[in-house]
Amino acid sequence: MNGDSSTNSNTIPKRSSLQEDVERVSEQSKKTAETATHSEKKIGFATDVGMHRQLNEDSLASLEVTTAYESKTRKRLLLLVADGMGGHNAGEIASRIGSETVVNALGQLLSSKGENASRYSEAFRAAISLANQRILQASIQTSGSEGMGTTIALAIIDGGQLHTANVGDSRCYIINQEDVWQFTKDHSYVQQLVDQGQITREAARTHPRRNEITRVVGYYGVVEIDTGVTSLDEDDRILLCSDGLIAHVKDDELKRIVLDYADPQKACDELVELANSRGGRDNISVIIAPANIVT
Repeated sequence: MNGDSSTNSNTIPKRSSLQEDVERVSEQSKKTAETATHSEKKIGFATDVGMHRQLNEDSLASLEVTTAYESKTRKRLLLLVADGMGGHNAGEIASRIGSETVVNALGQLLSSKGENASRYSEAFRAAISLANQRILQASIQTSGSEGMGTTIALAIIDGGQLHTANVGDSRCYIINQEDVWQFTKDHSYVQQLVDQGQITREAARTHPRRNEITRVVGYYGVVEIDTGVTSLDEDDRILLCSDGLIAHVKDDELKRIVLDYADPQKACDELVELANSRGGRDNISVIIAPANIVT
């Protein structure tokens, strides 16, 4: 056998460095596209005690339900943020009861075949009202928890629609390349002043009574609940958060960070880090989901 490889007719010629570079860049681009596509279908989910509190009184929940009836597959996603009353007793208990009650109560709705959008509003009101009663009962039965309560921001993504309900000052946003839209309206003293034209939205951020809310789940016998519905575009991002985030991060910053990261989890982590770097006065919680996650 001839050891001179130059005479071997089966020798594979080397590829040019240019060809290798082209193939390498092509492969990297393919991997990047696959990663971005995968990431955009994820949910971002983060909560942090902040820099000044000893206990995290926020509760978060997400629930995805996929059904197939008559060969038609349907996916729905529930997102929820609850902020236990920081100045009251046992806020963490109130937010947990509120979250558990609402998620459990809406399970049947998420697995139903029904298409009537009005059913969401009715179901949201029933679920949050039930949570209100259970928190009130717990405050009576549990020593040291009198006066506890919680906010609730709730969203369900179903096809091309977003259905929401809220009580208090936890928020739901819709974010895309063109805009950042606070879809829910705060129930707070400073929001009333804004509505009356007495202060601006910017002034509300630093008002001495900015933490006073006018509606709460579990504090009064009856709770007033706002509900809403709107259409979504495929490139929309849904963001739910507690006031511990928005106390330190402005709306335009929310938009920039959410759009800067293809991975919603990285965006959530960056937002929490930013809020803490600016003082982290309260617990900080945020959920981000792409609108196309249910398609």
